[in-house]
Amino acid sequence: MRLIIRCPVRPVAINADDWSAQDLYFSWAQSNEADFEKVLDLDALPVVDSVLALIPGIDVRVIALKVPAVSTKKIQQILPMLIEDELLSSPSDTNIQLLPHALDQSSDLRLVSVMNRDWLLWLSQKLAVINCEQIQLISESMLLPVSNSALFFQQEDTTTFYTSKKSTSNVLCWSQPADDPVLAIEEHHAQPELVELSAALLIDGITTEKKSYVSINLLPDEFYDFRAERQSELQHWLSRDLWKVPLRWAKYATLTLCVSYLGYLFTLVWQDRQWEALLQSAAHQVLSDRAEGQASFTKLVKASCLAAHKNIENCDGDFERLLLTLQNVLKDTPPEALKGLEYSKKGLVFELQESTLSNTQRLAILQDSSVQRLGPTRFLLSPYASLAHD
Repeated sequence: MRLIIRCPVRPVAINADDWSAQDLYFSWAQSNEADFEKVLDLDALPVVDSVLALIPGIDVRVIALKVPAVSTKKIQQILPMLIEDELLSSPSDTNIQLLPHALDQSSDLRLVSVMNRDWLLWLSQKLAVINCEQIQLISESMLLPVSNSALFFQQEDTTTFYTSKKSTSNVLCWSQPADDPVLAIEEHHAQPELVELSAALLIDGITTEKKSYVSINLLPDEFYDFRAERQSELQHWLSRDLWKVPLRWAKYATLTLCVSYLGYLFTLVWQDRQWEALLQSAAHQVLSDRAEGQASFTKLVKASCLAAHKNIENCDGDFERLLLTLQNVLKDTPPEALKGLEYSKKGLVFELQESTLSNTQRLAILQDSSVQRLGPTRFLLSPYASLAHD
């Protein structure tokens, strides 16, 4: 979003202290609005991406100047001498700025802006309080269309301001009492068309006349010192308005993450239930005779399924094959001998009650090639161990 600010016309008083004592109103509007609002202090303006400040055409002159074929630095040094006849006051009281070279200009033609130095510094101090990083200052006439027949006017109190723009470099601005007839600046065969310098006309000129001002900024170097003194950059980054949009998107992102995480947890719980049902069903089908009368069997299967799920495993038919193999290994043992089961990526770990086994039964289990002893009563049945016997 862009903010457009119209600066007041420079008062007749020359002393800058007199300007500060007067109620000099700035006008502002956002680029999507059609009307300007007036304000005395610019620090209360909304935070935006960029600001385009406009100086009334009567307070700044844009002169087309033929320059010698020397470096830009050298041209800036001799500028006061080149436009000495155009100055209405001494060079020390005047801000002279060499504007960037435009693409449609010849190599020896440059535009130069001329305005009162004290007034420019006063405006810079006012603009320095705005909470925005990109602030551009241009002449209001740069947003007006070129016309040989139109005369742009704006009335304030008892004074009317006129602007004639024949070309980018041929701009003439003046003021006169509102009751006086329009001053004839040249011989016209027809009465010039009077066009009010409205907010809509200026906002439209931001798009249509962009090539005329996009690389121009009349702010002096002192402006950035004023911003440093007022800590405008810090105020910009700490402004609540600046963080409204990022915080809103952060809220949406956090909400999305929370919903996604809850969905992920729900999926994990659902998968756990599926694992539990799958493993328990397979265990009951294969070891139904051993499962009878064992109150802890369901809990053992549930613990096994959770372990398998945490290891990102799936059955792939191996769990049932391991159960069948286990049934064959324990065929000569009593049903109550099976104490526990654990299924993981290492295989099927089973635990036996030693008191229920005879030495012959224990020896038969250890002699099975698919069984590995892990402890006195714990044994491992390796994955796919029974394939060699198929």
